Amino acid sequence: MSIQEIKDSLATLPPEGQDEVAAFLFHLRHHANQKYVDDLSRRINDKESANWLTPEEFEQRLDEPTGT
Repeated sequence: MSIQEIKDSLATLPPEGQDEVAAFLFHLRHHANQKYVDDLSRRINDKESANWLTPEEFEQRLDEPTGT
């Protein structure tokens, strides 16, 4: 199966299926990156609420262009 065939097939998925594929690809990209895993663990275990994002701040960061 070619990359274009995969893309065409993914385009026919409902939004929930596309979200599941996106999460799977994100996992594949990052699971072996120890620096990413360590950083994520540190952030998850951060008990200092001053470092937390509000839901609105989180959404805003998601909307920012990559690399900012």
